[in-house]
Amino acid sequence: MDDALLQDLWFHHADGVVLDTITINGPRVTIHAATITVRADCPSCGTSSTRIHSRYVRRVGDTAVSRRRVVIALRARRFRCPEQSCPQAPPSSSRCRG
Repeated sequence: MDDALLQDLWFHHADGVVLDTITINGPRVTIHAATITVRADCPSCGTSSTRIHSRYVRRVGDTAVSRRRVVIALRARRFRCPEQSCPQAPPSSSRCRG
């Protein structure tokens, strides 16, 4: 299968997600993917941000395919809210001053 077909098969409803690799290790298939969005809205105040705070991997077990357990390992980004009055924003003393 080519990458475009796999991308469509696994992530056809997920905008901003790309397929990196697929590894097969015995009875387990791991699909490695990553988010590629360059901005996100703060869940508290709705302010848009492009500043990435951190990255993390989320693992989701999916149904079996050809009798193999499928795990999706999604690398996601956590954005930092730039609005100082937002409760999600870091305290002003920890902000970079330059």
